[in-house]
Amino acid sequence: MGWAAAAALAGTASAQFWTAGGILTEGISNNGITSGSTNGAGHYFMWAAGGSVIDIGGVSPGSGVGGQGKISRDGRYISGTTFNAAAGYHEMSRYDTMTGMWTGFGMLPGIGQQIDAEVSSGWGISGDGRSVVGLGWTSIGTADAHAAQWIEGTGMVDLGSNAVGQSSRANGANYDGSVVAGWQDGNGRQGAVWVNGVQELITLPNGTAAQEAQAVSDDGVYVTGIGIGGFTSPGKAYRYNTVTNVAEELPNLAVGGERFMAGFGINGDGSIIVGGTWGFGPATFGRGFIWQEGVGTMRIADYLDSLGIAYDAGYEFAFGSGISSDGQWMTGWGRDSNGQLGSWIVHIPSPASMSLIGLAGLVGIRRRR
Repeated sequence: MGWAAAAALAGTASAQFWTAGGILTEGISNNGITSGSTNGAGHYFMWAAGGSVIDIGGVSPGSGVGGQGKISRDGRYISGTTFNAAAGYHEMSRYDTMTGMWTGFGMLPGIGQQIDAEVSSGWGISGDGRSVVGLGWTSIGTADAHAAQWIEGTGMVDLGSNAVGQSSRANGANYDGSVVAGWQDGNGRQGAVWVNGVQELITLPNGTAAQEAQAVSDDGVYVTGIGIGGFTSPGKAYRYNTVTNVAEELPNLAVGGERFMAGFGINGDGSIIVGGTWGFGPATFGRGFIWQEGVGTMRIADYLDSLGIAYDAGYEFAFGSGISSDGQWMTGWGRDSNGQLGSWIVHIPSPASMSLIGLAGLVGIRRRR
């Protein structure tokens, strides 16, 4: 299924579930297109609900190269990192799903340099696709990395670091790229937000530094990120308000909450957050959660069950890696009944559509691969 076909599917009222093995998705658009940075072949990929996984090239993270395959709201653009053969380095890039082409953005002007294999890397994208965010390596301090933003029509912009010798990175952006979220070294990887290019550090209600921020709501008001608990206490993700500069902690799962809890995806107005909670080891062995304003935190499986949305028998939802800005699409990682790791997509129609389907219709929804 291509870009246009996925857009048509987005208008349907049916709730459906799909899985694909061997990939880890990192975001999803309003028309059910997912993307990610690892497909088993060392490349980025895109996967439209109901279609096949498509290798789109680029260079997967590893061996001195970083990046994430996030996707714009309309499904047209994907962030990432590619190799510039002429220059001999890896660089922050953007993939255009309409043309099938990557465009690289090079290094930070004036202060950029190559460190190991790269000069910059792409970790996130704005909802309108006109900004890619990540980091650029510099000649400042001990080869510090600075949070960086490529802006269409402007070029590469240095978002900076608050101290020489300390690095920073951007992981996500709001719809128009005016609010960027990530981390700042100095007090661990403290959560940081850049509002119109000005950095704010995120602190928790108890006054301690928040962990790195991952995603921003389309309206730029809310940011979510990682929480780490004690050795015997579960962690709490957070939602930070960029207007009031106040963070609220999100409760972990009442049963199954682990030391690490990450908010990784957020909808357009910040009222829904998805992510995962896990103990020692990778998040792929965790439990996926969804947090809803006014409702609280619950397992993704329980959430789908509450809506009557069927999914493959024995499927374990390990992590929620993305939610569309309209809240009608979710994606993440999981394991099937045979223990095979892969990714999933679920289409959740709008509340009005769900009421038209009715409970009887939901019970009979087909499982899809």
